[in-house]
Amino acid sequence: MPDAGDPRNSDPFALVREVLADPSDATSSVPALLGLLDAEESTVRLAGAFGLCLVAVADPDSIPTVVTRLTDRLEGDGRAEATMAYDYLASQFPRRVDEILQERETGTGSSMSPGRPGGRTDERDGVGRVRPPGVGSYDPRTVEPNRSVIDPADPQRHPDGDVPDPRSEGSETATDDRSESTPGGFRSGPTERQQWNRLYERLSAIVEHSRFDDLMVLSGRTRDRYADVSRVLAVEENTERALALRLFHRPSEDRDAFVADLSDALTEWQAVGDHSNVVTVFDVGDRPQPWAATEPIVETLADRAGRLHPSTAVSLAIDLADGLAYAHQHGVIHGGLDPGNVALPAADGKPETGALDNFSLLGVYRWYVTPATCLDPRYAAPEYYDRRFGRVDHATDVYHLGAVLYRLLTGRPPFEGPFDEIREGVMHDEPPKPSAVAELPDGLDRIVTKAMGKHTLGRYETINDLRGDLDRVHEELTADGD
Repeated sequence: MPDAGDPRNSDPFALVREVLADPSDATSSVPALLGLLDAEESTVRLAGAFGLCLVAVADPDSIPTVVTRLTDRLEGDGRAEATMAYDYLASQFPRRVDEILQERETGTGSSMSPGRPGGRTDERDGVGRVRPPGVGSYDPRTVEPNRSVIDPADPQRHPDGDVPDPRSEGSETATDDRSESTPGGFRSGPTERQQWNRLYERLSAIVEHSRFDDLMVLSGRTRDRYADVSRVLAVEENTERALALRLFHRPSEDRDAFVADLSDALTEWQAVGDHSNVVTVFDVGDRPQPWAATEPIVETLADRAGRLHPSTAVSLAIDLADGLAYAHQHGVIHGGLDPGNVALPAADGKPETGALDNFSLLGVYRWYVTPATCLDPRYAAPEYYDRRFGRVDHATDVYHLGAVLYRLLTGRPPFEGPFDEIREGVMHDEPPKPSAVAELPDGLDRIVTKAMGKHTLGRYETINDLRGDLDRVHEELTADGD
């Protein structure tokens, strides 16, 4: 508030009039305006909220201070006026406000209390309504993992060579070991209420910039390798559809470049998502952070234990080959196929119908994060370890499909053991033939071996060539009644 001798004490509206006269020169008035939010009279609190909005719009550099101080007042007296100012700034500067909230929650900024309590459930300015959750559970593993920025210019740490230890398929460790560590140890994530509230905030901004008229949260966030995923019910032109809303993880540095690259990758994925064996992308955007609305995934191959019947395994591999072939025809490669990216939606009575998930994403993330956070090293092609084996291109998809086929047929990855052993094995050794692990036709050994050739030039020339051999083996299997 102004000093005791300041005439604005008797007329607090004088301060707001001064701000209104020249808001670009009123940054120094922010403390006094915040003081008005603590006044007993609601009209004074309202005047203070109005003045803060004027200052923030005129001087964006003041936004961190204003937003931070507003969030400190959202639980106390007069929170209606503070909430009004907060909501206005969130609608006008969604990305900036979101970054401020992230800094508060992760502790990367100044030491502050958590972000806004209280989710937004109202309809504002014609924007669709974000409603409270129906059913679902809360996943507390919400802190973003450590992500080392890979320098492509450093030959010792280029993205094709720096792959950390693998994580177990379908295990809790695969998620738990990605919690962010700090000098003081592991930091706990936001509370359940804070997580829901932050999700509401982001959904409100997403609705405003999406094709959807309305979103209803069906479940809290779960964490996967690329994004935090929530089940939502989307309404578009009076039609309801259950979707998965993915809020993509962002690196700690070079965010503008990352968002641009990710936008291109999502556009590629969306372009090939009309194929039945590619997970459909219904809408994408980058505000308040990069996101995509996709068909929901019920299960992935990484969630399955054991091997499939040979004819079922080959049939599923044919599905994946069809999806890859369609993408390659459109100039798009997957680049990161492993069991975690094989979706098994179990729809229409076809529990083994496969669809390719996370198309094109590794081609972006590998330049910003440690690649093995997004691709299981046990299935990674040799060119991810050493460029001497070739470029990451359509032949990489051939290798990865061969490695996934190995898993389908044997129930195990092609390479196992400590990371160093896996790396050496991928580059220099051959995995045990599938027929040595399970009772299988000899033809499958030849297909897997050729698909998983060490050098890109030694593999099937196209994914269609691989599919042709799979078709012939499948015909033999079904003719024999196997």
